[in-house]
This record gives sequence, structure tokens and C-alpha cells, in this order.
Amino acid sequence: MSGKVSRSGGPSLTLALCGFVALGAALLTIGAWFFIGDRLAEYRREALAEAVNVRARGVLLDLARQLHQDWRNLKAVEDYVTSRGPEVVPTSLNLMVGDGERISWAGVASVDGTVMAASRNMLEGADVSERPWFRNGLRGDFAGDVHPAVLLADLLPPTSGEPRRFLDMATPITDESGTTQGVLGIHLNHDWVQRYLTESAHAVGLDVFVVDRAGNVVLRSDDSTDPLDRLQSYRAAMTGAAQTIVEHWPNGTRHFSTVVPSVGYRDLPSFGWSMIARIDNRAHLEQSVLGPFLSYVVAFGAALGLLTLLFIVIFVRPITRLADCAQATLQGETVYPNESRTTSEARVLNAAIARLQTELED
Repeated sequence: MSGKVSRSGGPSLTLALCGFVALGAALLTIGAWFFIGDRLAEYRREALAEAVNVRARGVLLDLARQLHQDWRNLKAVEDYVTSRGPEVVPTSLNLMVGDGERISWAGVASVDGTVMAASRNMLEGADVSERPWFRNGLRGDFAGDVHPAVLLADLLPPTSGEPRRFLDMATPITDESGTTQGVLGIHLNHDWVQRYLTESAHAVGLDVFVVDRAGNVVLRSDDSTDPLDRLQSYRAAMTGAAQTIVEHWPNGTRHFSTVVPSVGYRDLPSFGWSMIARIDNRAHLEQSVLGPFLSYVVAFGAALGLLTLLFIVIFVRPITRLADCAQATLQGETVYPNESRTTSEARVLNAAIARLQTELED
């Protein structure tokens, strides 16, 4: 009794198993992309919103601390003048200004608005009674917004081909009885503040825009002149409302934007500013979503391949050898099956082939 059974009528068990595993892995990957993709996208949005918010507050705190340092120096000079008398004023003012890169001018004006002493003797004897820093300084501590140079326009050379612009700080000078004797004021160089803010913002991957309550962009870290008046974050900054949103900017891209409603630090007088910060999310999409997902797919595929290979060696190969033994027996060859006890099916097939060979021999 002999016969021949062809095994070419269908795929092998190994091929069928590999195909099943590959199909299952593909379906699992597609399902993970669609069902987990939304969660990953939400995580990315939350992470970017948190990043732009935290970084913006860090940049703002850094700027405010720098301005507060100038304010502390101003108050120190005011205390020094009050305790030591007017003879120390010229030296103190010159030391405060230094090389003029950060502070362009410092001076003391009497209650009638006449400049009694000033750094490098600039504007001594001039009438500053109509200047905002003097009028507000008579009433108390004052921090003024950005403005172009007026009285100093002819005394200080322009920077970058444009007239100088200043930020003002002023405080009243009082005697021991608390009577106001004058006003001490300084002009901070706007270009220095602008440069410092730009470097700080770019170091953490942000673009920042400082807006006053009138809607003027007093400081910005980008080189463009695009208007911001159509942005929701711009309107929030004008009203001093905190906000973090995704919006289209005039440059045609979507950014995560956040609004920090006030610029302040300790006893620094308020400038009336809010800060808008934005972060470009295109690079972060690849890093925070696509990159980890592809790493997961590669790791999952490698682990699944190794497990499939191990399964084939332990469970499929014995079945394949039994199939070869059965085919040889049907062709009249005397072979003895390799005993396999990996599965109950393998043990049954092994016993059946052994009995068939015994019957054929008999």
C-alpha cells in the first residue's frame, strides 16, 4: 500500500502562521494609529501649551528682574542722596549711567522742574516740568512706557540710524521730614531692552511681543513688522487677560500663543505691559508624536518577530517534521517519526503515524 500526497496545494503551516501574524500586526498598528492618535495629539497640544506658557513666564521674569535691578540702583541712589546731601549727586549719576549702553541718562530735577544735576552734565538747567517722568515722579514711584527722545535727541547720537527711544523710571527725593525736594529719573535705552528680550526669547525657542494697554507693540523679538491687531491673543493682551490658544498668525502659520497679563517683579512699578509669546509647533509634532509612535512600531515589530520565530521552532517545526514522516510512510518508506510532546496534537499525530507504519509492515 503506497501513495503520494502533494504538499503544493496550499501554503505551509509556517507561511500561514507568518501571514496571520503579519496581518494581525498590521491591523493592530492601524488601529493604534487611529485610536491612540487622538490621545497623542491631545497630549502634544497640552505639552506645547504648557511649554509656551512656562517658557513665556520664564522670559518675562528674566526681563522683569533686569528692570528691577535698575530700579534698585535708582532707589539706592535716592537713599544715598537723601542721607549724604546733594554734593554726591554728580558722581552717583555718572556711576549709574556707566558707558551709556544700558542707561542713557540720569538726572535730578527740583520741584519746579529744573534739572539740578545730570550724568555728564547733559540737560543741566533745562526745564523738564512737562515731561511725564517728572510729573509722575513728583507723585510717587513711576515706570514709564517707551517714548522717543525729546530733549536728548540732539545730545545723544541715534542708534541703528533711528532716533533713540527710552523707558523711564523716576522716584521722588524727600528730606528727613518726608517733604519732596525733587525727582530722580533715569532713561533706559530701548535698544538694550529690545536686544536683551530677543536673546532671552530665542534661547528658549519663542517669539515674544510686549504690548501696552493702548495696543502698541513696545518690544518684539522677531524682525518682521506684521500687524497683530487681528489676533485674539493681541486683544487679550490689551485687556490684561491671561490666555493660551492656537491661532493663525500673519506669517501664515499656526502657533501656540499665550498671554502673560502683567510684567512685574517685587516693588518694580508697573509699566502697564502684557506679553504675548508664541511657539512653532511643526518641529514638535514629529518629535512628540510621530517619533515615539514609530519607535513603538519598530520595537513591537521586532519583539513580535522574535516571538513568532520562537513559536515556529518550538511548536510548528515538530508538526512539519511529522507531516514529512507521514508523507514518506505513504510512499512506502520505512521511517520512524521523531517523538514530539510539545502539544497534544503532536503526540496524537506521532502515535497515529507509528501505528500506521506497524500496520503497513504487518
